[in-house]
Amino acid sequence: MPKIIAIIIELAIFVCALWVLSFLSTFLHEVGHALGYMIVTGDRHWHIRVGSGKKLLNTKRLTVKLFPFDGCFMPPEKNKIDTTAKLIAILSGGPAVSLILVAVLLLVKLGGISLHSEVIASSAIESFISSAFSINLFILTLTLIPTHYFHGETKGMETDGLQIINAIKRHRSKS
Repeated sequence: MPKIIAIIIELAIFVCALWVLSFLSTFLHEVGHALGYMIVTGDRHWHIRVGSGKKLLNTKRLTVKLFPFDGCFMPPEKNKIDTTAKLIAILSGGPAVSLILVAVLLLVKLGGISLHSEVIASSAIESFISSAFSINLFILTLTLIPTHYFHGETKGMETDGLQIINAIKRHRSKS
C-alpha cells in the first residue's frame, strides 16, 4: 500500500509541476507582448489573462484561470498602436520571449549552461527541464503558425504569426 501512495503523491506533484510550468510559460509569453507594448507606446497600463475556464485570480494586471494553455495580452487602448511597426513589435514580443526560453532550456538540456552536477543529475530536474523545453517549444510553434487558435477562450482568434502576416499585407496595400 505505501508504494501506491508514493506513486499517487509523485503523480500529483508531477501534475502540479506541469500546471506551474504551463502557467509560467504562457505568462512569460504574454509578458513579452506587454514589454513590446510598453517599449513602443510608453504606456504602462495593460492586462494579461492566462488560462481559460474557472477564474482563480483576478487583479488589475493579471487574470489567472484554471487551464493554463491559453492566454491573451490586452492593451487598454488600441489607438496607441497606430503604426504597423508598433503592432509588429508588440506581436513579436511574445514569440521572442518564448524563443529565448526555448534556447536557454535547450542549452541547459545539452549541458551548455552548467548547473551543480548533483542537481542536474537528478532525473526529476531533468524531467522538469525537458517538460519546460517542450511546453515553450509548443507555445512558440503554436503562436507562430499563421492560423486561428482552435482552443480555449482564444478559439477563432488569429495567432501572432497570422496577425503579423496580415499587418504586413495591410501595410503593403496602403503603400
